[in-house]
Amino acid sequence: MKTINGIVIGLLLGLSAGLWMGVNIGRDVPLSSNPFKEPTVSDRLSDKAGRLYNDAKEAINEQLK
Repeated sequence: MKTINGIVIGLLLGLSAGLWMGVNIGRDVPLSSNPFKEPTVSDRLSDKAGRLYNDAKEAINEQLK
């Protein structure tokens, strides 16, 4: 019985840690951050602006080659 309890507890802890990290990977945030915290509008805006800047920079570099 002790072995079954250990396995069940291990599975529950593993599933919760995996879910925690999986949500953070999907949102592209650090693994240790809170997955339940919704990103603010300014966070989303700055992230999109950074992506737009990088895409534009790469397009310009491709055109200059």
